[in-house]
Amino acid sequence: MSRDSSADRHHIPKSTFEVYRSEGDSLLAKKKFNEAINCYTHALEGKENDLHCLLKRSLCHSYLGNIEKALEDSDSALSACPDHYKALLQKAEVLYNKGEFEFALVYFHRGHKKRPERHEFRLGIQKCEEAIRNSLEDTEKLRITSSGAHAFRTQLTEKDTKRNSKTQSKTAVNGCEQDDVPLHILPKAKSRIIFGYLHDEHEYLSNLIKQENAKRWRTNYSEDLSKIAHAGLYYLDTRSKFWHQEKPIYARARTRQKVHDSQAQRNKQQGLRICKVLKKLHEIDKYQHTEEHEIAVKMAEDLRQEVGQWSEDELPNRLEVLANVNSMLGLSQLELSRYEAALEAHTNAYELAKQCNLSEIVSHAVDNIGRVHAKKGDYQSAIDVWQRKLDECSDKFELIWLRYEIGRCHLELQRSEEALAHGDQALNLAVEVGDEPWQLNLNVLIGQANLHLRRRIEAQAAFLRAHELAKNLKATDAEKAILEVMDEFQSTECELDTDSFSYSEARTETSPVKRFTWHFQRNRAPPTGS
Repeated sequence: MSRDSSADRHHIPKSTFEVYRSEGDSLLAKKKFNEAINCYTHALEGKENDLHCLLKRSLCHSYLGNIEKALEDSDSALSACPDHYKALLQKAEVLYNKGEFEFALVYFHRGHKKRPERHEFRLGIQKCEEAIRNSLEDTEKLRITSSGAHAFRTQLTEKDTKRNSKTQSKTAVNGCEQDDVPLHILPKAKSRIIFGYLHDEHEYLSNLIKQENAKRWRTNYSEDLSKIAHAGLYYLDTRSKFWHQEKPIYARARTRQKVHDSQAQRNKQQGLRICKVLKKLHEIDKYQHTEEHEIAVKMAEDLRQEVGQWSEDELPNRLEVLANVNSMLGLSQLELSRYEAALEAHTNAYELAKQCNLSEIVSHAVDNIGRVHAKKGDYQSAIDVWQRKLDECSDKFELIWLRYEIGRCHLELQRSEEALAHGDQALNLAVEVGDEPWQLNLNVLIGQANLHLRRRIEAQAAFLRAHELAKNLKATDAEKAILEVMDEFQSTECELDTDSFSYSEARTETSPVKRFTWHFQRNRAPPTGS
């Protein structure tokens, strides 16, 4: 006998029952279903009605889409062992794959009664009930009229007459009877719905068969390739019919509508929450402007607690909202001299803003943390906070404000040289940008630092510049205070009392973010009139 003989290559030598069964199990694990079927068949010749081989062969037929043969083997297994739970499970699965959901449900229930601990039966009951519901729900809305049925039959006839004679054959390449459901005439949109994500594969196989039939790219393997493509198409068609039974198109549409409605409802709820949050933030801001800080604190704490309980799905920018709420809460706590509570709120705002990369809120949080330290008299901590920001800052107006505040803190700590250095640098920037209000404040700071250093001439020059700026800006209160200091300065040679320029007098700012300034109010923003 020739070694190259095809019959020899596929011939399975005679062996014992155990060898065939073991070989079949091995091939099944490797998903070589046809070879496994051959092994189980030989094993059954040696031991008829063996439960294991019948069930495994039925499983192989199921994987290949040969539902009728799978059903025959499962029936044979049940005849041999009517109450065996594996036989009941296989029969139920085959019936389910065949689309007979009611009968499958019966066998799943029988198996569950025998072995209630097996999750396969519970899962089978659930999927059968769902498939039955999908097949029956809302079918009263579907009406089949005689005119519609006639039009469909006419369409089938017209399409069938145009089909190639090879595609009209009643038998598929693998020997199974062709599906009588004409899936090939479905419109593309409908066929995409039925086949789902496998639509592209179905279309590819169809085009491949057409090209082979037209004898394009004809090769020695064209016939084998055509058989494989036909087998693939047959499998997809039979499975798609089952999928349509399991979950009809109208049931899928209903599911999509439910998902759409659910998403629309979520979007609506999100919109309502956002509007609610914005309204409360505006109310808190209003109470802060009217200096009703107790009410503002109560509202901010309530809002912080409420938003903290929401998820990101309920409020997409939840962390950003919490950062803003903590910032506003800290401002009101600071105005009420509750320094620890204010520091905690501003620290929370800083951490949340850092987490969300909100640079503006981070910047304001650093400013306010420094302010809390300065207001409670911890000037060194305020300097440390602002100094870190100073090293990273590039905006000129921000630099002016930071150097002024750091200079004031150094002055409070009797570090007049450091205060003077920061004042001079800030004054140069203020002159460069043409901001006269800041020049006024900085000249006062420089004058105070020089007085502490007993540099009377430099102090007098700084106060004179401040006086001229106050006159130009029509800052009456500042002008009057500077004149009083200058009169005292000129009438005595002793060191002047500079308490009138301390922080205690400089708490009348109206900016949302409070800052330490002298009598004349000045923000970090560019001058509007310059």
